[in-house]
Amino acid sequence: MNMSSFTIVRYPNQYSQDMKKITTLILAFCSLLTYAQNISDDTMRGIYEEVKSPYKYGMVIAPADNGHKIDCPTVYREGNKWYMTYVVYNGSNGTDGRGYTTWLAESDNLLEWRTLGCILDYKASGWDMNQRGGFPSLVSWQWNGDYRMSAYKNRYWMTYLGGEGTGYEGVRAPLYIGQAWTDANKKRQNSVSGEADPAITTAHEWQALDKPLLHINDKDAQWWEKLIQYKSYVYEDKHRTLGKRFVMFYNAGGVNPENNHKAERIGIALSNDMKKWQRYEGNPVFAQEVQGIITGDAQIADFTDWQGNSVDGKKTPLYVMFYFSAFDPQRKYNAFNTFAVSRDLVNWQKWEGADLVYPTKDYDEMFAHKSYVLKHDGVVYHFYCAVNNANQRGIALATSKPMGKSAVTFPAPERKGKRQITSLNDNWHTRLITTNTEAVGEKSANVNIPHNWDDYYGYRQLKHGNLHGSAVYEKTFACEKKQGKRYFLFFEGVGSYATVTLNGHTWPKQSVGRTTWTLDITDHVRDGQNNLSVLCDHPELITDMPWVCGGCSSEWGFSEGSQPLGIYRPVSLVETDEVRIEPFGVHVWNNNACDTVYINNEVKNYGTTTAEFEVVNNFNLASGKRAFRLTTKVTLQPGETRIISQKSAISNAMRWSPADPYLYNVVSMIKREGKTTDQVVTPYGIRSIQYVRKNAAPGFFMNGERTFINGTCEYEHLLGGGHAFSPEQIASRIKLIQQAGFNAYREAHQPHNLLYQDLLDSKGILFWSQFSAHIWYDTPQFRENFKRHMRQWIKERRNSPSVIMWGLQNESTLPKAFAEECCAIIREMDPTCAMSEEQPGRLITTCNGGEGSDWNVIQNWSGTYGGTALNYNNEMKRPDQLLNGEYGAWRTVGLHSEAPLDSLRKEKAYSEERATDLMETKVRLAEEVKDSICGHYQWIFATHDNPGRVQPDEAYRMTDKIGPINYKGLLTVWEQPADMYFMYRANYVSPDEDPMVYINSHTWADRFKTTGPRRTDIAVYSNCDSVMLYNSGNDKVYLGRKRNARKPGTHMLWEHRMVKYNVLRAVGYRHGKAVAEDVIILEGLEQAPGFDRLYSPSAVVPVPADNNRELLKPSAGNYVLRLNCGGDSYTDTYGNKWMCDDMTYSRSWGDFFANNDTVQSVLNIQKAKASQASVSVPIHGTRDWSLFQTFRYGRHRLQYEFPLPDGTYQVELYFAEPWLGIGGGIKGDYEGQRMFSVAANGKTVIRDLDVWAEAGHAGALKKTVTVDVKGGKLNLSFPEVKAGEAIISAIAIIAPEGVKPLPAGKDGVWKAIEADRVERLPKTMLPADEEAFPASQYKPQKNLKARDKSETMFLITPGVAREYALRFRYRNEGEPVTVQMRIIDEKGIVLVDREILIPTQKKKFKLLSTTTGTQINAGNYHLQLLQPGTKKTIKGVEFEFVEVQ
Repeated sequence: MNMSSFTIVRYPNQYSQDMKKITTLILAFCSLLTYAQNISDDTMRGIYEEVKSPYKYGMVIAPADNGHKIDCPTVYREGNKWYMTYVVYNGSNGTDGRGYTTWLAESDNLLEWRTLGCILDYKASGWDMNQRGGFPSLVSWQWNGDYRMSAYKNRYWMTYLGGEGTGYEGVRAPLYIGQAWTDANKKRQNSVSGEADPAITTAHEWQALDKPLLHINDKDAQWWEKLIQYKSYVYEDKHRTLGKRFVMFYNAGGVNPENNHKAERIGIALSNDMKKWQRYEGNPVFAQEVQGIITGDAQIADFTDWQGNSVDGKKTPLYVMFYFSAFDPQRKYNAFNTFAVSRDLVNWQKWEGADLVYPTKDYDEMFAHKSYVLKHDGVVYHFYCAVNNANQRGIALATSKPMGKSAVTFPAPERKGKRQITSLNDNWHTRLITTNTEAVGEKSANVNIPHNWDDYYGYRQLKHGNLHGSAVYEKTFACEKKQGKRYFLFFEGVGSYATVTLNGHTWPKQSVGRTTWTLDITDHVRDGQNNLSVLCDHPELITDMPWVCGGCSSEWGFSEGSQPLGIYRPVSLVETDEVRIEPFGVHVWNNNACDTVYINNEVKNYGTTTAEFEVVNNFNLASGKRAFRLTTKVTLQPGETRIISQKSAISNAMRWSPADPYLYNVVSMIKREGKTTDQVVTPYGIRSIQYVRKNAAPGFFMNGERTFINGTCEYEHLLGGGHAFSPEQIASRIKLIQQAGFNAYREAHQPHNLLYQDLLDSKGILFWSQFSAHIWYDTPQFRENFKRHMRQWIKERRNSPSVIMWGLQNESTLPKAFAEECCAIIREMDPTCAMSEEQPGRLITTCNGGEGSDWNVIQNWSGTYGGTALNYNNEMKRPDQLLNGEYGAWRTVGLHSEAPLDSLRKEKAYSEERATDLMETKVRLAEEVKDSICGHYQWIFATHDNPGRVQPDEAYRMTDKIGPINYKGLLTVWEQPADMYFMYRANYVSPDEDPMVYINSHTWADRFKTTGPRRTDIAVYSNCDSVMLYNSGNDKVYLGRKRNARKPGTHMLWEHRMVKYNVLRAVGYRHGKAVAEDVIILEGLEQAPGFDRLYSPSAVVPVPADNNRELLKPSAGNYVLRLNCGGDSYTDTYGNKWMCDDMTYSRSWGDFFANNDTVQSVLNIQKAKASQASVSVPIHGTRDWSLFQTFRYGRHRLQYEFPLPDGTYQVELYFAEPWLGIGGGIKGDYEGQRMFSVAANGKTVIRDLDVWAEAGHAGALKKTVTVDVKGGKLNLSFPEVKAGEAIISAIAIIAPEGVKPLPAGKDGVWKAIEADRVERLPKTMLPADEEAFPASQYKPQKNLKARDKSETMFLITPGVAREYALRFRYRNEGEPVTVQMRIIDEKGIVLVDREILIPTQKKKFKLLSTTTGTQINAGNYHLQLLQPGTKKTIKGVEFEFVEVQ
């Protein structure tokens, strides 16, 4: 026994007193004491394994509105149903409600609950008139028992917390313990018959005592309950362990006289008749002596008959107390449920291991507490009270086995705070006005924001296929306009310019792009309905802002990726007081010692009179307790804006770090006449950072500790959605990054959605925020817009503790002087920037080019673009490296190589193995020198489109060769993980947090198809201690065990193994226990021994689909269609034939762009473009794997349409999650990472479907909906995809009698598509190597007519009227030179006359970009470069040509 972890919670000098006072139990207590001192570590661990409930099913009972809160579940069984009592508070905060009442609900399966009604309601008068929260008594406490409620003296009993004070619990007056009852039905049948007693299965008012059962002022009341009494449970103890028949456990509040700690504790009362109760003199029996801590709501389970209970081979009394604790300083969360164990009901030993339930979901992020735990039919059900950050409260459920996902949710939270923020994201109508190409498909649509018209255009293998043009967005919204309030529209992103019209008033056109824009609409918003129109312009060849389309220029490296067309980020209506804190007007920072906090508030008086007020800042702990408060009195004249500066010392600050991302909350308020009129809450983390680069031991340090930056770059892009990321998509992407083990994030290469930084702050991920990529035009408009947007970018992000670097530009072309000007602005706005190279603070960077910043971070592409990666460690240690901004590898998903692993193979340069080897090598070598460098960033996390390039080989199949795209992603552009992703997971994810095992490779099921059985190497990526590999469905064909070397950048390799059968199965072990499993079904091999075992639930990683029963068994009715989506024809185990999805009834984005090629195979490939995939894994919950192993995926353009006569139809929809959870373990959580809705004839019939949450990885899921067909068509679509891509495996339709089956199409379509593969797309199929806007080059010439024959001049001849980009290829050996640029037409009229700067550029020629700055017509023009104010030549500058585009 490990005595160091053994704890009995008792109070000094009380045990002997208890023994003296209860003399009749001396012998029993002496015997039980022996057991109380002897609960072994093995028993404690065994109980934990028995009761743990790691799978959160979700909410099971939630309030219907924000005016109620639900709490305190108690569950019992009666007849063949389950019943739950719970308490309801009828208020939205702690003081606006009357109090608790008690309600009853019933369930058939413990998952889905129906509310029956109230059973303990308010009273008109009395001691308990306003508080009546009840807890049924005498429910069987036997673990895995029948959980029935017993009657005593022909009554069912209930204790309850009662009181006369209103509000939440005891906010206004103490609570006491009352008692209620209801008469049992004398004619009740025995439980075998299944009949239930209506006394406890129907909602009716219970009777109650007219005075408390226990009171804080009773003569025998004890110190620990003198303040308040709370929840209580009464059990029948047939053994009379404490001398009485009935035992009440209750928690109460009091002050310990020995240490003056005020806390909640748990005690006991005893009775023989349920009327007279005697307090146990040894109370409290369980507590935690920490100031302010809560220990409460004890539920006791009798574990005496549990199979793991024995002492010296004998069964002895054993009890488990499930309880909750709150505000434990040892926890990072507020409240949790855990347990303690006893053999005598008095001496309790705390479980010191993992908590049973704690906050992990958005519905329980504030509190997960107050448990009721039972076991039924082999499953543990852990009911608990869930509270979110909006302070909504309801009943949630966690289970020991995955049971799917609940459909119950909280209502939309009410808007709170002094400023009202109304989302305007829903219900817009948009239409395209102009486009640069013939728009395909609809030109108008009803949409929700975020939205991007440029959805699939850039994937058509055109060098510049992305959509440009203009679109208008229109909606109406209601506003209750109030006197003294101001109203603003807040745009978080518009591509690229916005012209806003409200109720007929139009504001000037504004460049918005990727930073926010706030528009004051107070004078034009109406009380009532308002008409809003936003014209979005995204033209080609943008030259006056930092973010442009990469396909618009002939300059290589001009930009990465496309830019959106539309309102692609949220829009809000903001109502504030007329004296308010300006947008992002709260600026918080701390000094390097982390002992002083500075707060600036930018405030403005929008009113017409002088305003006198206070600016107040409360600096609060995460728990809500205040650390300090600052106040300043201010007087502002009308229209005046001022920055109010405050500061405060802070001692022993909690420091933000990746290991503990602790966030304070800065509550900034404006108080006018004593009332808060405006308020902004800013999360903030205190921390210090420093880059050491000129030291013998360089590196990055956070809070004085060396921190290795293991980062990835993210582009915020997804097939079919482009840059229009929903909150769910952003949360999913960050979750995927965490699941890969990265601790740092590089914003590539423009500002991303603001939610990213919120999540990075809260998750503890280091953030390299970037502003722009490659862009520079030497024009006044560009310079001013660049600086304006840059200031906004800094303002939006400077409070984030996760930001460790500012990225001014990637592969910079900014002139040194302009970069220095920008850096000076950033330092002025952000005092935490390092003022010199070796000082602490954020650094301002460029990446792979550019001067003028603090650090030009290199990009080390060794091994990718030539050279070798084998010297990466030594290269990274060089003083001019230390931090690598990008390293990565091309890879074609599905392309594989048989060369020996670790060879950095060359024969298939884009194979998944070669890419993974290269990345693994760099991981290994970087880790070897991690104490001598800062870190590195992998490029790129998810593939993105890349207009202007020729990059087509994202995947091996012809149908998946879309582009141009930067296909170095760990995920494809449709979010399928490549093998590299699992290499990172294996190296950087803790097996205790998320164990995993992955067989290389899931896209190589045909590895043995042509060769048959043979010997080969099998690679496995895993973070487990060891992995056992099998060539069978059971353990019969064993290929050996490999132990994890725990050396970063390595993997497990089974060399030269004979693979004879069609199953490869790997099982990962942690501490000797199987915790992860991966299975691949191979083609072309004999069926493996134990294959049928794969049809049964996994013994390692269960999934909700294991609960399926006869999923494909036909329902009664007239089936007119069974369609295998994305697959060829198939006959299921019931003999039903599913027809091939030959695209007769389906269409995806490829259909909109398919050419008119008459060759059917080519046309099929075009139609199926990047919209179909397959997996080679067992499908859980069905024997019909083939139906679920193929599927279609897509977003709003994926549709199925069936010609059917009008009538009512049943539609069966079948799904299986293909990728989320591959090789995952028992702790994998992929909820929310694929979420989509399904519509039938335009009406949503399934909302926010999460296939993984409901069925698990590769789990078969069936949904049935009723659809009314009108107009002769049944259309199924996926109108809103919030995360990932929508998927569909199969569709069946049950029609009214008499409707004829729909005709089947051609078979074998997908087999042919699957076979059409090519390693690299032939040149003949690539886009023509020509620019969308061809550039013309002109060499310099002498102006023979000029008096000064030495001036530099170009004769240019543009062909159409437009503004032109000008790129001078030059070399300047001297200092930067300012020159006068003039453009003169044939009549001698000077059209352009302005200065540009020629930077220093020695040795090599370089391009300098500017524009004409205005539209010029077709014709002949002289372009002159002169010394300012003269006609003299420029000395020391050589020009090769000017490029006009």
